Amino acid sequence: MTMSDVNIDTTTNRNHFSRKTSISRSTSRSSTSSAENNAPQTPRRILLLAIGSMGDVLPFVNIGVGFSRRGHEVIIAANARFKELIESKGFEFREIKWDMIHEWEHTDAGKRMVRYSSSTILQVPFTFSFLKQGFKKSYGDAESALKDVDFVLLGTGSTYMYPECIIRNIPVAYIMFYPYASTKNYTGAVYGRSFDSLQWLPFELNFTVWRTVDSFAARCSDVGLLPIYNQRMTELGLPPVERLPWLPGGAFEANKVPVLHVSNKHLIKIPQNPNNLMEKQFDYPFLSINEELENFEPPADLVDFLRKGRRPIYFGYGSMHSFSTAESRVRLWLEVMKKLPDNQRALFAGVSSVKNPESDKFVEAGRVFLVGHVPHSWMFRYVACVVHHGGAGTTHTVVRAGVPSITVSIENCLIK
Repeated sequence: MTMSDVNIDTTTNRNHFSRKTSISRSTSRSSTSSAENNAPQTPRRILLLAIGSMGDVLPFVNIGVGFSRRGHEVIIAANARFKELIESKGFEFREIKWDMIHEWEHTDAGKRMVRYSSSTILQVPFTFSFLKQGFKKSYGDAESALKDVDFVLLGTGSTYMYPECIIRNIPVAYIMFYPYASTKNYTGAVYGRSFDSLQWLPFELNFTVWRTVDSFAARCSDVGLLPIYNQRMTELGLPPVERLPWLPGGAFEANKVPVLHVSNKHLIKIPQNPNNLMEKQFDYPFLSINEELENFEPPADLVDFLRKGRRPIYFGYGSMHSFSTAESRVRLWLEVMKKLPDNQRALFAGVSSVKNPESDKFVEAGRVFLVGHVPHSWMFRYVACVVHHGGAGTTHTVVRAGVPSITVSIENCLIK
């Protein structure tokens, strides 16, 4: 099943809430998926809430192309640095002022989260502290972001906007680029490095442990984030809830909100959720390579570098390099290069601002090229291996390109 099979139905009744239960029960206006149902639809104004890094925004842009082809008007809300990209596709741009990446690099709460991101004990409270202040700031964007829209597609970084959609009577769906819950063939992505030591356990025991960790992590999320979420629910005149909406037993399950898992089934198989039959798995939302590279001209110096020797290794963590300094990444990558044959070359992505004399020597010798933003669908066809942080977009692009890869866990939300 592909994202092009999705039809949007925004005609059912307003969400209803029962104050007799702490989890709001609603009849959500829903998205249906049927490859057979291709009847023309009334054009709608569809908002895609694309909060996060480039890896979060690009798939929303691709999804927007699909909706646009079906006659819908697409609006994408994201941080200001993505305005040009979004508008270049002909979509309306709306700004989300809270920039998660900028905040974790430049605020005290963000710096503390980064400092303790590898700590099993301290990572959790500092992460929740950072996210809580972010939620508070983000609710201020709701009025402008949600104005005059018929349907909202929430992403992983924008689920906190669910109450704002409820009070405005806007139907929603939730899209996930990587699954949280563990299965017998997949470890939940939410835990990051903190629980990697469990990977050596025997298969069946490992699964049992991970399901226990799932439950513990969900409870921690409720303890850490539910107070600020319920504060906003109360401010909007909505009943408080006992569980965050995206967690098992939360409002997305109770209200049968459509949940779209966009991971290729040959990479990760998502089992059906018996508590929400509106959860479906789709392929990752790629455009064709020709469409992705339309109007793209590769830098001449990069093309020249690629032509001169053996295929390079690509090192790049996208925005996730913020979980340690770019300088430390460069030092680590250089240590790797020293252990490889002299004719092995490399591309270092996203670190061109780093001042490192040793790196300069590698560049002058033709062993390293500092590359800026280049579409992965073009870049990966010319490399020997990709070293990346395991983000959903990069992982799927690596598989599509058919090149070996090594994932280096930086934080949560990784495909490992």
